[in-house]
Amino acid sequence: MLRFLFSAIGLLVASALVVGLRRGTFLELIAVAVILGALNATLGVVLKFIAFIPVACSLGCFSLVINGLVFWLVGNLAAKLGLGFRVDGFWPGFFGALVTSVVAGLLERMLLGKEAQPRRPAPPRRIKVVN
Repeated sequence: MLRFLFSAIGLLVASALVVGLRRGTFLELIAVAVILGALNATLGVVLKFIAFIPVACSLGCFSLVINGLVFWLVGNLAAKLGLGFRVDGFWPGFFGALVTSVVAGLLERMLLGKEAQPRRPAPPRRIKVVN
C-alpha cells in the first residue's frame, strides 16, 4: 500500500514539473498509481520481453522508452475512465515516468530503507552424508 502512496506522490511531483501532465485529486492519483502498477507488471513486462534485443543493445536504456509508452497509455486510460490525470503525448509520458519513478524510489529508500528491498531466498543447505 505504501508503494502506491509513493507512486501517487511521484505522480503529483511529476505533474508539477513536467509540461503536458495534468492531474486531478490525490485520490484519483492513487487510482492512477494502481493502474500504472498493474500495467507495468503486465504490459510493461511483455513489451520488455518482446523488445529484448533493443533493450540489450542499448544497455537497458530502451526500457525508458517502454516505460514512457506505458505511462502515456495510463494517461489515456485514466482519461477514458474519467480520472483527472492526463498525459498529452509521448515526451510528457517519458519524462513523467522518469520523474515518478525517481521520486517514488527516493521516498521508498528514505522512509522504508533497505528492508523494503525484496529478499532472495536462502541458498539450499548442503547435507552431510555420514558413512
